[in-house]
Amino acid sequence: MSPPTHSPNTSVTQAKTDSVNPASSSNTPSKGVNTQQRSKRPCPNYSPVNEFQDLKHVLLEMLSTWKEEQEELFIKFSTDQKNTLSKLTTELTELKQQNLAIKKTNEEIEKAVTFISKQYDDIFKGCRFAEKENQAQKDYIQNLELKIQDCQHRSRPSSIEIRNVPAINNETVSDISSIITKVGSAVGMPLDAARIRDTYRLPGKEGTVRPIIAEFSSVQVKNELLSCVRKFNKANSNSGRLNTTLIGLAGDRRPVYVDEHLSGSSRKLFT
Repeated sequence: MSPPTHSPNTSVTQAKTDSVNPASSSNTPSKGVNTQQRSKRPCPNYSPVNEFQDLKHVLLEMLSTWKEEQEELFIKFSTDQKNTLSKLTTELTELKQQNLAIKKTNEEIEKAVTFISKQYDDIFKGCRFAEKENQAQKDYIQNLELKIQDCQHRSRPSSIEIRNVPAINNETVSDISSIITKVGSAVGMPLDAARIRDTYRLPGKEGTVRPIIAEFSSVQVKNELLSCVRKFNKANSNSGRLNTTLIGLAGDRRPVYVDEHLSGSSRKLFT
């Protein structure tokens, strides 16, 4: 049996195949070649791949923890902001209510001030009117006083006033008339009942000596008596001036004063 023969083309094709896929040619044992296949070594724990995985795991945990912390901080911040905003809203509402209350109070005060101002104006007008009316009343009273003084002056042209003559117990008009007659006799001017129109004592406080008023029948009689009294007192200026002893009154001797019967206003002019 003759050996197999290989054509040249077959050899060339085989060579190309081996050159293109050397792994195939190296891993596949050639016919008649004794080859031994090598096994791969296991990857150790400290290999770069494991370190990268551990670092990745640590970073992910750190990021997760940081994220949770940030979320908690954000939730807390958001809650605080909401509480603060709610508190501010409540305070703002209270301030608005207080502002409304103050505004209402101010309006009431303004109304009260306006009312008081109006009342003051009315009172001021009333006071001005009262002042004018009071002045008118004063003028009217002054005119009445002048008229009364004139009437008194006209009604007293023939009257005299005798002072410092004590009253007699149970004194009567006749007793007073007798005193007037005795005064005339003491100064040298006889007076009868026809020349004396009226006699009386002025009112006064209890315990005081009230003056005697004598109204004569004419002004001439009054003037004549006053003239006699002045002459008598002038002639007896040392110790014998007109007194209670000369007119027959018991008790201590007292000076007796005889003047015209003047009104109160006229008397003030001479004092």
